[in-house]
Amino acid sequence: MKFLCLFAVAAGFASAESHPSWWLYTSPEASALVGIHWDNLKDSPFAEAIQAELATAGPLAFPDMECLRVAREIVISSPELLAAEAGSFPSATVRDQANRAGLRRSVYHGVTFWLPQEVTSLGVAQISEQIVLVGARRTLELAIDDSNRPSGRPYSSLLPRAARFSQTADLWVVASRLPDPLASLFVPLEIEAEGFAGQVSLRGGLAMQASFDAGSDRAAAVVADGLRKQAPSLPPIARSLDAESDGAEVTVELHVSQEELQAALHPLPTQPPVVASAKPAPVSIAPTTAVAAGPAPAVPSAALSTFAAPQQPEPVPSPEPPKPAGPQVIRIIGLDSGPREIVLPPAQ
Repeated sequence: MKFLCLFAVAAGFASAESHPSWWLYTSPEASALVGIHWDNLKDSPFAEAIQAELATAGPLAFPDMECLRVAREIVISSPELLAAEAGSFPSATVRDQANRAGLRRSVYHGVTFWLPQEVTSLGVAQISEQIVLVGARRTLELAIDDSNRPSGRPYSSLLPRAARFSQTADLWVVASRLPDPLASLFVPLEIEAEGFAGQVSLRGGLAMQASFDAGSDRAAAVVADGLRKQAPSLPPIARSLDAESDGAEVTVELHVSQEELQAALHPLPTQPPVVASAKPAPVSIAPTTAVAAGPAPAVPSAALSTFAAPQQPEPVPSPEPPKPAGPQVIRIIGLDSGPREIVLPPAQ
């Protein structure tokens, strides 16, 4: 999903340090966590790319169940892939869709599992009608074991950092280091870094903020300078991207207003240039009489233009003068015998 390529992560880190309790189902050994607020992203320009990552044929290879694709919120942990989803998961719906996907029912410590035949493929554990887990069988079993511990339940050290995004982000990523198999699906930075944290928000526009430890002051300055130099070559919506270094830490930010975002997503149709004059179509001029006396008159160039002025009405011929009432006489001159007159009879 490299389309996010810094086109967007959020307006700022929130100060809150709490997170939903169901996030505790994520792996305590997680090296990366990704959160997706699907309710806010399902109608966004990023929806198709996110669905491609979660699809059965995609990198994460979720089971082919519609209810998993319409969850309200998803949190994914790795390296042992485990996703916790919050939403609406009626038991009958999960059962029907799991059967159609070829999953087999199993029960582990009172929790219903829907599992594929392949041990390494992902199945589903129905915690309640609001929470399901997605993972391989052994991963699901470990998650249930951890949740049943009476005290001292282990959890990922990344969770407190992720909690800052629970109220502000539509997409967030935290990782112990980059590159990371899960985080790198959503973060296009091809760098070696420690402690990556970033978020995307589409609430009232597009906002991005990400930070990471580049390892040294010099490395941070080089990375920040490289990102600033790349900004002019990015799509117009991302050219305001800014990167700064502070010691070994690099911070990347991008802010796009709602109006700018809409203009980028729905550009006005390009208007064709106005042409003052187009190449005229060939004009055929035919003589109006059987015998043409001399060459045809030239046609005015304005008459050949596609955008010529409206044609003037053809002149109305003047009526012939009334013929004289008396007899008409034809006089022939130049004869040897002298002029001769012929009187024509009156018209009937």
